[in-house]
Amino acid sequence: MRTTDLVAGKKKSWFRSPWVAIVLVVAVVWGCVAAFGAYGKYREAAGLRNQSARELEELQEKQADLAGKINDLSTNRGMEAEVRNRYRVVKPGEQLVIVVDNRDSTASATVAGATFWQRVRDFIGW
Repeated sequence: MRTTDLVAGKKKSWFRSPWVAIVLVVAVVWGCVAAFGAYGKYREAAGLRNQSARELEELQEKQADLAGKINDLSTNRGMEAEVRNRYRVVKPGEQLVIVVDNRDSTASATVAGATFWQRVRDFIGW
């Protein structure tokens, strides 16, 4: 035994060394940093999983909608309705009628013909 190993007649234990304390502190800090990094990756993966689930739902809804449209277009009546809506065609002997809503044009004409004070009164609600 060396004389430096003896302190007041007792053998100095190795775990009371300042180097062991430093190594333990470094190990604990490294473990905390690693755990925090793993938690961050977990949160990111959970967010991506939720986003993927929403995208899957949207794609399934779109697939169902497209399947319905395909079923409609697989019949003669469905094809005829789509051609009539898209290209505005008519059968021989039929006429095409387009209905236009005139409420917006009359309202703008009324406001344009109104005086300044009438527009202020209409704006206030009197």
